[in-house]
Amino acid sequence: MTLARKQAGMSFIGWLILLLIFGGGVTVGLKLAPLYIDYNTMSEILDDMSKENGMGDKANLVIQQTVARRFDMNNIRDFDLKNNVTVHRTEKGVSVILDYKVTKPLLGNVALLVSFHKEVQLRT
Repeated sequence: MTLARKQAGMSFIGWLILLLIFGGGVTVGLKLAPLYIDYNTMSEILDDMSKENGMGDKANLVIQQTVARRFDMNNIRDFDLKNNVTVHRTEKGVSVILDYKVTKPLLGNVALLVSFHKEVQLRT
């Protein structure tokens, strides 16, 4: 007479749940990755501008045009520069502020909201 052996491994339902969790994570990652890549590119552009001497002495329009050209060169095209990038002058100096939010649809009526903020001081 043979004895019944215990089942080893996960069941089909266990694999299905694991696949759904993994698939959901991959889907969210694929939706958010381009947003963070663009933000990192824009952040590096602003950091490079903050290292340039005399950038703070330029007029606000010239600074905004410089940002626009550099964004365009780095293939950041569908970005509302007028509403999301501001040049702020104070007694301490000139700062460029990048502040925006992106809503990305995920599934049906569920969306992801991502907020980005970067501020750099320009050298005079």
